[in-house]
Parts: sequence; structure tokens; C-alpha cells
Amino acid sequence: MSFEIPSPFQWDESFCVGHQVINDQHKKIFELINALDADRTNGAVLKELLDFVVMHFKTEEDGFEKVAWDQKDAHKEIHDNFVKTAVSLTSVDDGVMNFIKQWLVDHIKGSDMKYKGVL
Repeated sequence: MSFEIPSPFQWDESFCVGHQVINDQHKKIFELINALDADRTNGAVLKELLDFVVMHFKTEEDGFEKVAWDQKDAHKEIHDNFVKTAVSLTSVDDGVMNFIKQWLVDHIKGSDMKYKGVL
């Protein structure tokens, strides 16, 4: 399922997963994606985004372990697949930016909402 990319590209209440730390991390990911979009040739910005996303995924996955969420393995696989794709990026163009934005929106609204009320 695909969700509409918001314009402007920023976090709003429709992305609320009911967990303050994760919501704050999602907000930061939106900010980092916008920073990358504004400076697509800056490898340091891309690295900062990817490093933060990996840390964020660990936050979620640690939470899944604590509550023994039965969908944790499938969710981690989605994370792992994104990281595998993202670390292979060598340049950032319109297609890459659209992929990253669409993936984040679809992931939060389609996958992360499944743990709302669980974490």
C-alpha cells in the first residue's frame, strides 16, 4: 500500500505511533531527509541520515524485544532490506529522493502503525 507524500515534507499527527521517543526520531528523519534534499551532493548529509536511521531501527527493534511483539522478525526484515538498499546509494537524484520519502511515509503509515499501542 502506498500513501501520499506530504507537501511540505514534514512530520504531522498522521504519523503519530503513540510513542514519544519514536515520534521524535521520526521527526528527525523527516528533517534529515529534507537536509539531504537541499544538499544532494553532500555525502556527510547522506551518512548522517543513514546512521540516524540505523540507530532509529535499533530503538524500534529493542522495543519489540522488550514486549515480545509477534511481528518483530517481519518488521526487522523490512528495516534490513531498506538499509541494504540505502547503503548502496552512490548518488542522490530526484528518483532517490522520491524513493526515500515514499519509503518513509509508507513504512510509518503502513508498518509502524501496526505496533501503535504495543510499544
